[in-house]
Amino acid sequence: MELKNFNLLIVGVGGQGVIRAIQILAWAALRENYKVRTAETHGMAQRGGSVASFLRFGNEVEGPLIPRGNCQIIIAFEASEAVRNFSYADSNTIFLINDNVIVPPTIHLMDMEYPNREAIEKFLYQISPNIFFINGHKEALKAGDLRTLNVFMLGVLLGLEILPINEGTLKQSILRFVPEKAQNINKIAFQKGIEKGKLIRRDLK
Repeated sequence: MELKNFNLLIVGVGGQGVIRAIQILAWAALRENYKVRTAETHGMAQRGGSVASFLRFGNEVEGPLIPRGNCQIIIAFEASEAVRNFSYADSNTIFLINDNVIVPPTIHLMDMEYPNREAIEKFLYQISPNIFFINGHKEALKAGDLRTLNVFMLGVLLGLEILPINEGTLKQSILRFVPEKAQNINKIAFQKGIEKGKLIRRDLK
């Protein structure tokens, strides 16, 4: 079946590998002969500021920015960033959220109170029933390095079995973008993510 377009947004804070994750996915999509468009927005990315990276691919893709309410998947490496970008979601959007608190500097700069998990969860459930919190921080450390968080989360995405990219293609793309000395731990993180994604798939609405 021909894929018109697939819209995915990854958000987080600087240093979490948000942009690298989109690069990995974009290269894999290109290898599968899709048209690919990407865009990113970030403030103080090097200081832990908010980062959002957009990916659109398929056979009928024009501009790089995802229309509001048209995201199939939102992956948040930091929970409050999922709330910040909720307008890209609708009732069918799947949220994959790393359950680890990193308070963005903007919270302090604007003298705001960081929302707790319960508040974030309650808010997002008003938008979509498919809200999944994942202890990606812990799983990345178990794989051997916190820097594998982005690859672990890509594994979760693949395990849902809704990403129209083959596992082999995505794995090749991961190995293309990570240093040779880090490839083994990234392979471990990716596999752990796939296993987690398959478990989540059973709970999709």
